[in-house]
Amino acid sequence: MRSVVAGLAVILLAGCSSVGDIRKNPPLLEIESKHSAKAVAECIRDGWQATDLVGGSLGGILQTSGDRYTVIAPNPENPWHLADVDPKGIGSLVRYHFFRTWQSPSDKISGVVSACSR
Repeated sequence: MRSVVAGLAVILLAGCSSVGDIRKNPPLLEIESKHSAKAVAECIRDGWQATDLVGGSLGGILQTSGDRYTVIAPNPENPWHLADVDPKGIGSLVRYHFFRTWQSPSDKISGVVSACSR
């Protein structure tokens, strides 16, 4: 019985992705913005939290590291969407990653990234 439980745990964890794994994939969007990194990141977080997908909110968690911002959704344990926002000159550079390279994300999600970067 223990081996069955252990086997199921391995199978479940195999589908998990980390922030590092997602960053290994090329960004789906890379946008230069005239807005500050903080303003863009907060806009993406708020937009993702207001985005409804299949009966629930996508959600968004904002993390900071120095002057870099990262928005992660739906949660930091198994992120599917990741937006890194770095300062660049007087504006910022936004890189949006989606962990499934074989699938396209919802236009609602990438649309928030694009709208917040304008």
